Amino acid sequence: MRKYCLVKTSVANLYKNSSFKSELVTQALHLEKLLILEQDNNWYKVRQWDNYESWIHSFYLSLDIDNSSNTIDKIIKFSNENLISSAKEFLDIPYLWGGKSQLGFDCSGFVQTVFKKFGINLPRDSYQQMNYNGLIEINYSEVKVGDLFFFADNKIVIHVAICIGNEQIIHSSGYVKIEKLKKNKELYKKLYKIMSVKNIING
Repeated sequence: MRKYCLVKTSVANLYKNSSFKSELVTQALHLEKLLILEQDNNWYKVRQWDNYESWIHSFYLSLDIDNSSNTIDKIIKFSNENLISSAKEFLDIPYLWGGKSQLGFDCSGFVQTVFKKFGINLPRDSYQQMNYNGLIEINYSEVKVGDLFFFADNKIVIHVAICIGNEQIIHSSGYVKIEKLKKNKELYKKLYKIMSVKNIING
């Protein structure tokens, strides 16, 4: 039988290897259910709902749980207004590499968290998000609220942002902020692909 654990703290840091000195790669939230893959003393290699695998210390975990239990997220109906208001809830939260909580977001963690509210389970990293099944590449002139902008250096995806209309984006860069894309010339010149979300939204 598969063995699961639950996060018992408000936020849990997950690492590349079984050490606090290792790179912080992502986070898990309170009552998030994790599949245990292996153990190394007080560390557990786990798989999250998005299939992301990393290491977590037992300090963050409740290990004695009913393996058949599931946590249920409240799903919001997608609309332009709901998308914008949900994303704006996180304004001014600082950038944190590997972060996806109120303590800090990286760019892809922010996008993943916003879309999860609408029952859309995007992958963890930006290059994976760009290749998510159902997204369609579009031109700049076709962009709508909720569509995703991907930015790259030498075709390697390095950043992602959400369109909120009026040529504005919301993204985590230093902190979660709104700005006119074309006014951020350094970022705009790295624009690689624009992906439409119309085929994956629930509205």
